[in-house]
Amino acid sequence: MAETITPVVYGGRGRWARALALHVSGATLTAALFGAVLGALGAALGAPFGRAGLALVSAVAVLYALGTLPRVDVTVPQLRRQVPDWWRTFFSPGVTAFLYGAGLGIGFLTFMATGGLVVVSIAAAVTGEPLLGAALVAPFGFARGLSAVTSFPVRTEDDGQRLVARLVERSEFPRRAANGVALLVVMLLAAVAVPAAEAGGWGDLAVAALAVAFAWASVSKLVTWRRWSRTLAAHRLPTGLEDLARWSVPVAELLVPTLALVGVRTAASVWALVLLMGFSVEVVRVRRRIGPGVPCGCFGGRDSVDVGALLARNLGLGALAIVGVVGASDDAVLAWPGAPGPGEVLPMVLASVGIVASAALGWSAWAWLRSR
Repeated sequence: MAETITPVVYGGRGRWARALALHVSGATLTAALFGAVLGALGAALGAPFGRAGLALVSAVAVLYALGTLPRVDVTVPQLRRQVPDWWRTFFSPGVTAFLYGAGLGIGFLTFMATGGLVVVSIAAAVTGEPLLGAALVAPFGFARGLSAVTSFPVRTEDDGQRLVARLVERSEFPRRAANGVALLVVMLLAAVAVPAAEAGGWGDLAVAALAVAFAWASVSKLVTWRRWSRTLAAHRLPTGLEDLARWSVPVAELLVPTLALVGVRTAASVWALVLLMGFSVEVVRVRRRIGPGVPCGCFGGRDSVDVGALLARNLGLGALAIVGVVGASDDAVLAWPGAPGPGEVLPMVLASVGIVASAALGWSAWAWLRSR
C-alpha cells in the first residue's frame, strides 16, 4: 500500500489524507468484524475455556515469540495474496482506498510476516465474546491500515519507488524485536490471569481444536477440488470407491465441526476418532503399495507427506479426541423430536413426502446433467 495510497496518486495531500482515513477505516472495520466472528464462533464451540484457553494463548504467544529469533522459522497461516489491482480502475479513488484497507484487515488473506495476529485471533476466540473479540483484533487492522502513512513524503512516482526500495532494504531486526517483546507481554498477561480463571475447560478446548482442524481439512478439499481429485486418484482406489470417497471424505470431515457447533461435543470427538482411525489405516495401506511418501489432500498443502509425519499428526489429533470424549461438556442446541401429537401426524406425513419428492427430483436432475 505504500506505493498505492500516496499523495501523488491521489493528486495532493488533502485528497491523500481523506483516502488514508478511508483506508484505515476499512482495515479497522474488517478486522473488528473478523474479531467479532471469532468471538461468536468461540462461544458456539464452548468458550470461554477457563484456564485451558489462557494456557493456549500463552503457549502460542511463546511459540511465535521464539519465531522472531534469528534462524527460527514458525509457520504463519496466510494466503500470500495481493489485493486486486483492478479495483483501482473499476472503483472511485475513495472506494478503492476503503476496499484496499478492508482487504488488509483480515491479515490471513494477504501476507503476514509474524504470528501476532494468530495469537490475537486465538485470544478473541477463547473469550467467547463477539464485542471483546472485535476490540482485540480491531487494533491490528488499524495499525496495518495506518502503515500507509509512510507514503506522506511521496510527491512523484520516483519518490514512491524509492520508498518501496527503502522499505524492502530496511533491517528486519527492529520489527522482529518489537513483535517478540509484544508477544512476550501477551504471554505474561495470559499467564498471570490463569490462577483467577475458572478451572478446567480442556475437554471443550480440545473439541474446538478438532473442529477447526477438520473444518480446515474439509474446506481445503472443497476449494481446491481438482487438486483433491488428483490426490485421491494417486491412492489407487477402485473406481466406484474413489468416486464415493471424493464427496464423502470432505462431508464426513465437515460433520466434526457441525456436531461441535450444535453442542454435541462428545459425539464430535467420537466421530473424529473414528475418522482418524480410518485415515490412519488408509495411510498404512498406501504406504505399503506406493512408498514412504503418501499423497495427502489433508489441509491443502503439500502433495506428498511422509507416512511417519501423517501418523504422528493423526496420533496428536486422536489424543485431542480422547480428551474431548473424556472431558467435553455437551450443550446441545438441538434435541431429538418426540412422538407427534394427534394434530401433527398429517403435517409430518406431508413434510416427509415433500422431502422425498425433492430428493428424487434433485437426483433426477443430477443424473440428467451428468448425461449431457
